[in-house]
Amino acid sequence: MRDLFSEIIASIRHSKTRFLLTGFSTAWGIFLLIVLLGTGNGILNGISNAWLNEDDNVVTLEPSTTMLPFEGLPAGRSIPIKEADGRALQEAFPDNVLDYVPELDRNVIVSYRNKYAETDIAGFYPGYETIRNNVILAGRNINEADIEGRRKTCLLSTNLCKRIFPADEPRDIVGRTVSVGDVAFKVVGVYKPAKSYNVSRTLIAPFTTVKSLYFENDDISKLSITVAGLNTEAENRAFVEKVRAQLAAMKQFSPVDKKAVTITNTYDLALYIGSLFKTINLFLWIVGLSTLVAGIVGVSNIMLITVRERTRELAVRKAVGAPRRSIIRLVLTESVMVTVFFGYVGMLLGIGVIKLADLIVSASVDPTASGAGSSVFLNPGVDIGIVLGATLIMILAGLLAGYMPAKKAVSIKLVEALAANE
Repeated sequence: MRDLFSEIIASIRHSKTRFLLTGFSTAWGIFLLIVLLGTGNGILNGISNAWLNEDDNVVTLEPSTTMLPFEGLPAGRSIPIKEADGRALQEAFPDNVLDYVPELDRNVIVSYRNKYAETDIAGFYPGYETIRNNVILAGRNINEADIEGRRKTCLLSTNLCKRIFPADEPRDIVGRTVSVGDVAFKVVGVYKPAKSYNVSRTLIAPFTTVKSLYFENDDISKLSITVAGLNTEAENRAFVEKVRAQLAAMKQFSPVDKKAVTITNTYDLALYIGSLFKTINLFLWIVGLSTLVAGIVGVSNIMLITVRERTRELAVRKAVGAPRRSIIRLVLTESVMVTVFFGYVGMLLGIGVIKLADLIVSASVDPTASGAGSSVFLNPGVDIGIVLGATLIMILAGLLAGYMPAKKAVSIKLVEALAANE
């Protein structure tokens, strides 16, 4: 075995420039594969972290209009959602509905001195954090006293603060008074939305305050229910249909009318993101492997040239009794060594590049910004499975690159070799 490796190293030294240039194509292919997969993982991690929380399983109901007539009632009817619907669903599905969070939304203009911003005012009860996952940076959250007294208090998101308090820290904003339309609200807290679906410059206020100012009936803008015991796609889909049927019976619309009430489920979002990840990952593998093919062809060409240069030597070996497998082993081993060595160089460089990109992106992210650390690039990298997979690909690539040259080497005849070198 030592003689085999010594012979291979001597061959490589004899044509260093050629092997370096050929090895570069293999290294470049693996480098691109690792960078593409690592970048794809970083983007998908950022998307998942921005939109999902593994502890979340929330079904959201929003009012809409019917698309189908039902028992003599025409299509196009408005179907409202009310706070009482949350209690009714909790009673109908006690094993699945843990809690419900009603929400009132209204588009408003908020201002402070000469700074203005268009935003939404969202009315909540205490405990809404189960669906919003906000992080309080300064001050406090909505409390029961705010609800009972219909206090004109509010929390501002970090994005909203940047518009009307561009130079102030969160702790300096608490206690100030902002104008919501023509109504004065006292800022009691500043929060950072934990998820990207909250990146709107939302102002949060007590539910009762928002209702008294902007709503004249018991209709609400949105009802979010936190659910449990639904662990599969089939269970989640079945639960959504049960909720739709329950609402249809309560509000007199067709249970097959999916437009009557807008129902969204974070589980469906998780499935969509998972499907998106698989599609992107497949595309990246195809691009990376396509680039690697060019490297395989280059190595194969170099091995063919090497075999041609050593035609007489290989023919003499056969003539003196060297078994075919020893010649095949020599060519294949050399091919695999070149491919794996330069492949690992490309792999290490690729991992280094994505780690550097992660450091650069992490350093540029504003820690007070909203959603997923405000980065769509999070924890890029390749796991051990990809590293092992890439290693297997490099070995197979080396064997594939050396197959034709090895076949050529064992087919050399002594007479042809001597004639070719005269």
